[in-house]
Amino acid sequence: MIARVRELHRRLRRDEGFTIIEMIVVVAILGVVLAMVQQTTIMAQKDVSSNSSRLDQLQQSKVAMDSVSKVLRTSVLPTQLEGSCPTCDDAAFITGDSRSVSFYANINNDSNVIGPSQVSYTLATTGATAGDLTEYIHGPNPHAATDHNYQYTCTVATAGCVVRSRVLAHHVDTTQAVFTYYDASGAVITPPLNVTTLPLVDSIDVVIKVKASKFTPAVTLTERVTLPNADAVANESASS
Repeated sequence: MIARVRELHRRLRRDEGFTIIEMIVVVAILGVVLAMVQQTTIMAQKDVSSNSSRLDQLQQSKVAMDSVSKVLRTSVLPTQLEGSCPTCDDAAFITGDSRSVSFYANINNDSNVIGPSQVSYTLATTGATAGDLTEYIHGPNPHAATDHNYQYTCTVATAGCVVRSRVLAHHVDTTQAVFTYYDASGAVITPPLNVTTLPLVDSIDVVIKVKASKFTPAVTLTERVTLPNADAVANESASS
């Protein structure tokens, strides 16, 4: 044992260095370690990106669903708000198909002084905005508190006129229906809605599917929205 230690000391004093084989082995081991570290880093980055995309998709879906369902529930016949509206249809809904809907909504109407707004939700299917689900709100023209003859021709530049739009969600799936309409018996109403079927809408299924990344599964939210006032009997005392 003592002899081996002495031999080792002699080799160290001779400063013989490393052989080429030893260098190759060290470089190979270092390469394997670096490859493992790089792979781990890439996987961690993908997980972070995937989680971020998933959360973004979920947030967009929730914001869009909350907004659409909340306002849809306020759909109302203008005559229920003691209004005579020559340019309004005899239904709460103005138009409707599988990817867009327009209706009268009782929002921004404290004490029934302003009147119902025209609201629409539209999913763009073409162009640069394809996949954008947009909300559009148009309040009635400014009028006296006792004037219920609601008109909707004012613009953003008109004082007291509420006209605004916002994109609720991006990257919404354009290949499937967002809106499905049902009558009081639960039967599906085939879109697009027309003068006969518009007054029959009693509930709506809203399906919002957001997919912002090809590496992340899409987030899909579905909700059945009941419409308690959409088909209610018109106010008998409505002004004319």
